[in-house]
Amino acid sequence: MNPPTNKLTRDAIAIWQSGVDAVRADRVIEQQTTWDGRWLTIADQQWDLKGIHRLIVVGAGKATAGLLCGLVNAFGKSAYPVPRMQGWINVPQGAASLSAPIPDSITVCEARPQGKNEPTELVVLGTQHIMDAVRNATSHDCVLVLLSGGGSALLCAPAPGVTLADKVLLTKDLSASGANIEELNAVRRCLSVVKGGGLARLCKAKYMITCVLSDVLGDPLEFIASGPTILDPIPDPAQAIAILHRYLPNRHANTLSVLNKESNHNAIRNRNQSKFDPSTEERFSHLILANNATAVDAAGQKAVELGYRYWMQSQRESEGDVVAFAKAFSRQIQTTRDSSGIDCLISGGEPTVCLPPEATRGIGGRNQQLALEILRQFIAIHGCWPSGPSCELAFVSGGTDGEDGPTDAAGAYVDANVFTRMHELGLDPSAFAQRCDAYAFFQQCGGLLITGPTHTNVCDLRVALVGPE
Repeated sequence: MNPPTNKLTRDAIAIWQSGVDAVRADRVIEQQTTWDGRWLTIADQQWDLKGIHRLIVVGAGKATAGLLCGLVNAFGKSAYPVPRMQGWINVPQGAASLSAPIPDSITVCEARPQGKNEPTELVVLGTQHIMDAVRNATSHDCVLVLLSGGGSALLCAPAPGVTLADKVLLTKDLSASGANIEELNAVRRCLSVVKGGGLARLCKAKYMITCVLSDVLGDPLEFIASGPTILDPIPDPAQAIAILHRYLPNRHANTLSVLNKESNHNAIRNRNQSKFDPSTEERFSHLILANNATAVDAAGQKAVELGYRYWMQSQRESEGDVVAFAKAFSRQIQTTRDSSGIDCLISGGEPTVCLPPEATRGIGGRNQQLALEILRQFIAIHGCWPSGPSCELAFVSGGTDGEDGPTDAAGAYVDANVFTRMHELGLDPSAFAQRCDAYAFFQQCGGLLITGPTHTNVCDLRVALVGPE
């Protein structure tokens, strides 16, 4: 990515980057973890590990390697010996390049290609190793589960009657039809033996501690990585069937058949009906170490440092269709430009994109699509992008994980230079938006935000700045 020449754009990217830096997984867990030879403290909770023989570390997600590095670094600061560590985590390619003294007894498996957020045969194999490690834990062990965004695709053990190909195609079709992450994971929880509490049901360790970097708005634990350690609420096949009928009517007959069988025989509910008695429920702990609000708050602090007065919001639920969200956010930006108080808007969330048919579909991601839609909205309002000596506008939108759809970009930015380049090339932004080809648009206009993997994931972060150039 060539650095933008527009100062306002550089400030917007710096604010965005500060939000991402604040939720880097290794820093987040290292700052919150201490070990005194007996008591393990993470965040505001403690566990007595006297008599514990092994720390079994398992997990999956884009930020899991970072969580593991931070955990090892935190233990390394202590003068006391640590119980023997072993385990297995599934991560994307490139995530294992973090420099930290990871014990050889913990396998860091790069189980899927970078930029392709779907399970592979290697993911399935790694998931079996994770399940075996948890299944073999005893009352003299402590299981540490590290989860983050991308965990659903990196933790895959299809239910009987469902193939890996079935799950990959179903997820692709639901995403293309506009289903949000909660709906996707509600379906995936019912089609897996590891999700929806499946991993917790295998555990007989003294403790199972789940450390989470949340990529789901509102932090519902059952939907983050599809809740492999969450026993309640139990997966609901009837809900999954309703979601499939809503988005994919008369499709995926085999998957519907499996779900109908689960629903009719109430198999999942019966499997979970006997809850753990109160004396054992304390074995299971869940910690949210950072989330989208953490990134938004840190971005606000950077904005103040740079001299801006900001308004900020981290959404608690899905924002819906990207076009409708772009219209609403454009109105907020316009209101800000017309006022004398606020000159920075910081927003965290995750809209959805309904994709056109594959035959006409381009390439991009929801952040690139949002930036393109914001550009279109201001062209519709003003006939051009706001610029000039009195008031300039810069907008940046990026995934905190450094990935945006099947591209090498985290997202995109829009400013006067991008608009000028668009006119010089004679590009029609509406044509690119209609075929969801935002990557090609910004590749030509110079607005791509390329960071590489950030080893974290807490949804999307957007920054709009208004002010004199």
